[in-house]
Amino acid sequence: MPRFRIGVLLVNYRQWELTRKCVDSLLASDGVEITIGLIDNNSPGAVPEWVGDSEEIIFHRNDGNLGLTAGNNRAFKMLYQKNIEYVMILNNDTEVAPDALRILAEHLADNPNTAIAAPAIPFADSPELLWSAGGRYSYWRMVLIQIYRYVDDLPSHPVEMNQVTGCAMLLRADDYYRIGCQDSDLFVYNEDTDLCFRVAENNQKIYLIPGAIVVHHVSISVGGVYSPFAIYFTHRNRYIVASRYLKLNTFIKFNIYYLLVTLLKTILYPLQKHGNLVYWMWLGFVHGIRKRPQERPEGLFRQDSR
Repeated sequence: MPRFRIGVLLVNYRQWELTRKCVDSLLASDGVEITIGLIDNNSPGAVPEWVGDSEEIIFHRNDGNLGLTAGNNRAFKMLYQKNIEYVMILNNDTEVAPDALRILAEHLADNPNTAIAAPAIPFADSPELLWSAGGRYSYWRMVLIQIYRYVDDLPSHPVEMNQVTGCAMLLRADDYYRIGCQDSDLFVYNEDTDLCFRVAENNQKIYLIPGAIVVHHVSISVGGVYSPFAIYFTHRNRYIVASRYLKLNTFIKFNIYYLLVTLLKTILYPLQKHGNLVYWMWLGFVHGIRKRPQERPEGLFRQDSR
């Protein structure tokens, strides 16, 4: 059986127990040789002892919270020097099935024009229900619309996709390096969309591999969907990524949609007792239109978010 050399990018912030579950599942993988690049974004407290117990883990602790994208890039830099063949971008709140990485790597090995192989991702607490499994991408709204709801709905064969989630995806290490890794200025959210667009520009393909399963515990590290942190970065990055890749006619439609959604949520958030989010949403709107991804409001980080 071939042993694919896979480097896993893993970023932790305040989630050591979930990270440990993820690491344990990775180390139980069959048919692959795993090296984990584990980055901690300066979580409070001491680093757990188990981090240094395994030869398969290369660990680095950042001096501050540099975000998911910068963390992944640091992990890749450490792993690329180890002569890995493939790189797995993986959320730390996931667990991989024992054969998942092998199945993904076999697909890439057999399909030279495929750049990204993505697993099906059910909810960890409802394994029959899919959190993500590719889908139909709506460019004028910049959203991925799920087409498979249950694991039983999945086809038995790989399916080509325009976009997949960055929660779990496998690439050849050389391809990942060539297309420029992740945009560290995006910090978190829509970095996967940006990466998938760059893969398409490189005339390579993206496939969902239904036989590979990675379960998702669904992170709360950014405070949930109604946190100022999540609202700001999703709203800002969505516009920035759209401005980079959409054709003019589609971009005009997106701008109309984006403005209408922002106006609607300006009304809805206070009615839902989330009036504090209006400011962060509009700040994300302004920073997005200004196309300044390096801007990161200090007030967000004082709220002790990701």
